Order: sequence, then structure tokens, then C-alpha cells
Amino acid sequence: MTICANRLPGLPSYGPGRVLVVVAIASLALIVACQPADPAAAFIAHQDSLPPGERVADWEETKRRMLRTAPSIGESAPDFVLATPDGARSIRMADLCRSRPLVLVFGSFT
Repeated sequence: MTICANRLPGLPSYGPGRVLVVVAIASLALIVACQPADPAAAFIAHQDSLPPGERVADWEETKRRMLRTAPSIGESAPDFVLATPDGARSIRMADLCRSRPLVLVFGSFT
């Protein structure tokens, strides 16, 4: 008895097209199931369900900022103003970008 490399004895024979469809559907199911939930959307829905007195301070402005889209590659970042640690003055991003590129690094360094 000869066993074909692509068929085991006792199992039905499926054509390559059917196998490809099954693999594609299984892959799509895994991709959809593994998508991370959007924590911002869950937080916004929770805050919106609360009475106004129990929401985060200045909720409408916070919500507006959370719903902004990130700049695309090559697009300028929106301007912002930050106070120095001692609070003595403010620094505006546009003032720093006039003569040289500015790199912003965000992350945890603990």
C-alpha cells in the first residue's frame, strides 16, 4: 500500500482550493479574535454613562482630545504649550522648531 504525501488512508480527499479557503477563513477568524479592544472607547463610554458630577473634571475637553487622530507620517505635530517644572515660564513647541528639528520621546524610564 502506497501512502501519498498529501493524503492519509481513510481520510477524505480535498482539493487545494478547498484547503486554501479553510485556511483563509481560519486565519481571518484568528486575526479578528486577536484585535485588541480600544481602552479609550471603553473609558469614554463609561464616562458618558456617569452623571455629570461624577465625570472626570473638564470631561468634554478631555473627550475631544482623546478622540483626535494622530498626525500622519510627514505631517507636523500640533502645537502645544508646557510649563517648566518650576512654573516660572512656558515653552511652546513652535518656538523650539523654528531653526532645527525637534524630537519628542514618550515612554516610561522606570
